[in-house]
Formats: sequence, C-alpha cells, structure tokens
Amino acid sequence: MGDTADIPRTGNRVTFQDEYCFVCGKLNPIGLKLRFAYDRENRRATAEVTFGPEHQGWDGVVHGGILASVLDDVMAHSILTTDNLPITTKISVVYRKPVRVGETLHLEGTVEHLKSRTAVARATAYVVQDPGSDARDVRVEAEGTYYLDKPRGADKG
Repeated sequence: MGDTADIPRTGNRVTFQDEYCFVCGKLNPIGLKLRFAYDRENRRATAEVTFGPEHQGWDGVVHGGILASVLDDVMAHSILTTDNLPITTKISVVYRKPVRVGETLHLEGTVEHLKSRTAVARATAYVVQDPGSDARDVRVEAEGTYYLDKPRGADKG
C-alpha cells in the first residue's frame, strides 16, 4: 500500500492537491481528513473513519449524504491508482444498514472497468464486529462512473 505521493495531481480540467477536499483535505477545518492507502496492483484504495455526532442525520445515525461522500471519494481514490484523475459523473448508493455514530467504518474502493475516457468503480463500507475475524458487516455499497481528465491506459477487451 502506498501514500498520496505518487498519484496524479493535474488533469486537463482540474487539479488535485487535497488540501481542502471535504473528505480528504488536510487543511479543511470541518473536513473528515481521511487518509487513503493505495494498492496499485489491485487498483484499490482503502480508508477508515469514525463519525461523530456532528455527522448524524437521525439521532445516532450517520447522515446518508456524508456516507455517499466517503464512498464517492474511496472510488475516486481507487481510480487514482491507475494514474488517472477522475471526475464523478454518476454514483448509485445502496444503504443496507444504518451506520451508528462512534462506529469505525472501513471503506474499500476498487476499479471495475477502465475505458478510454471513463472508469467504473465499486465501493463497500463495512464494520468489523469481531477484530479477530474477517467477517464484514456491510452497511453501504456504491457504484460510480467517472470521467477521466487526461486519460491513461484503458483496459483491454
């Protein structure tokens, strides 16, 4: 797993410095400040987050819009592992179970398809109930389509 040092920063339409992004910006005073780990070989990005009461919608339950935001970001970060700079064009989110304030949520995004100008990625957000187990309690899943700003390397086939 790598860090952000070797991901693309400049596209044709956008740049990515990650200082003020709501999800991963280091300098955003109200941001989540997520740190992503990168697995280039498997085109995957991962992160963990624990939400506080300021992130809730219903009492004690994390707001669905915030969950959609972190899933969008982990999918976009998975695309960064392919040396492409993604711009979200569409996401679809399925909320399976509530995410409670105070739970640690594990995020995993993976690139499914990379075409000449677009990518499709999937994300899963889950809670590990027993730290000694590999069992995942999936709470939220998403699929996204992304425009590639300055595309590099489409999948074969």
